[in-house]
Amino acid sequence: MSDPSNVLIRFLNVDNEFAERLLAVARRKIEERCSAEVVTTGGARNVLDFEIRPGIGAEGFMIQDPPSGAIRITGNDERGLLYGLGRFLRCSHYDRDTFTPGTRQATSVPEKPVRGIYFATHFHNFYHEAPVKEVQDYIEDIALWGINTLCVWFDMHHYKGIGDPDARLMISRLKCLLNSAKNLKLSTSLVFIANEGYADSPHQLRAE
Repeated sequence: MSDPSNVLIRFLNVDNEFAERLLAVARRKIEERCSAEVVTTGGARNVLDFEIRPGIGAEGFMIQDPPSGAIRITGNDERGLLYGLGRFLRCSHYDRDTFTPGTRQATSVPEKPVRGIYFATHFHNFYHEAPVKEVQDYIEDIALWGINTLCVWFDMHHYKGIGDPDARLMISRLKCLLNSAKNLKLSTSLVFIANEGYADSPHQLRAE
């Protein structure tokens, strides 16, 4: 028998791969805050439908909360669905035993086409040293607030060439972070600076 406190999520005309990613984000954010479970079948008191319908405005969303029936988040595109989910989650209420969905209807379209964040992935800070899963969860969190671009830096001076084992580990780490952003349909970029070099670069090539 289905638990009425669960949250039933349904997808309409949403790419299966992105639907799975959105479902995983919703499940993590709801289930880490209360005992309600996010399900895709069966009955539930709380029903949340996602659909894509162009015409709202680039990366925009609309949340409809009819007196009876499912709450519907409509995105102009996939990013719009993600941002709509973020708004819905922030307006909802979480107790240990219950989840109360946000009931505020909303329509929102970003004013700026680029809303980015730079991760300073060097100097042994959080982005450099934290477990990859923690940083990936953080990427999801800020994406729910409307970020659409992630930028990271491969800081060459930490390493003695591209073959340095530590350099290879950092490249693998950056790939994981950038792939997490791409899975959420965010834009990504990798930054270098023109006068940077590896730790063992020839001294005669360095600026005085």
